[in-house]
Amino acid sequence: MATKKLRTDLDGKTWSRYSISVWSDIDKNKEEKSLKHPAMFPVMLVERLIKVFTHPGDLVLDPFVGSGSALLASYRLGRSSLGLDISSDYIKLGEERIKKYSRENDLSEGQKYVPVFVQENAINLGQHVEEETVSLCVTSPPYWNILGQKRTADGKEERNYGNLEKDLSQIDDYKDFIKALGNVFSKVFNALKPGGYLVVNVMDIRKGPQFYPLHMDLTLELKGRGYMLDDIIIWDRRREYNNLRPLGYPYVFRINKVHEFLLIFRKEL
Repeated sequence: MATKKLRTDLDGKTWSRYSISVWSDIDKNKEEKSLKHPAMFPVMLVERLIKVFTHPGDLVLDPFVGSGSALLASYRLGRSSLGLDISSDYIKLGEERIKKYSRENDLSEGQKYVPVFVQENAINLGQHVEEETVSLCVTSPPYWNILGQKRTADGKEERNYGNLEKDLSQIDDYKDFIKALGNVFSKVFNALKPGGYLVVNVMDIRKGPQFYPLHMDLTLELKGRGYMLDDIIIWDRRREYNNLRPLGYPYVFRINKVHEFLLIFRKEL
């Protein structure tokens, strides 16, 4: 009788802790707090996902690599990784973070599983990764065109990713934005192994009186492109919002959004 391959090397206590549907213990490290990136994806969060959904040596993909947290986490945990970003500045930032980690931990240049950064539009990821080779894609795509506006919860400024012509955050029409994300994740679907996972970090959006349930709309889009929605984790970020305001007071009640969603999709076997 064949032995069933274990899903993870985690012990039962850690497995139970990670299985809680609300993650409120995620924090940025000192380095991440100092980086000037508009939507920092903490290494701590990505490492947890990698431990749950992959094995050592597996390939991890991030088509919107940004500051490089997904690739740094993969490197630290002994996974191969590939990251794409349209911005040369963020590619440089990600590569510098890897070099810094290597220096601080006395790792040689020939170290196994060195991450690969590619300056490229995410829609072209099929040119850089073979089909059915990726075990996990974990990413935080642009939150439409809201960056550059103030955060509703505490009024702090959000930095813009940039104004590159093909940047998805430059798309004005919401439906076009959802479709564009779907096009990218169709490419990811082709790259995933059967049984592989896609984890997408998103937050819902309000622009004036209009509310956009991004996590719902993206879920419907990706289910229509072959993905199975496996589950959802709430990322509780209240610790980062220390100056909440009474939104809409005293006329229209508005919600202070201090959480984000981790949408967990799977490519069926």
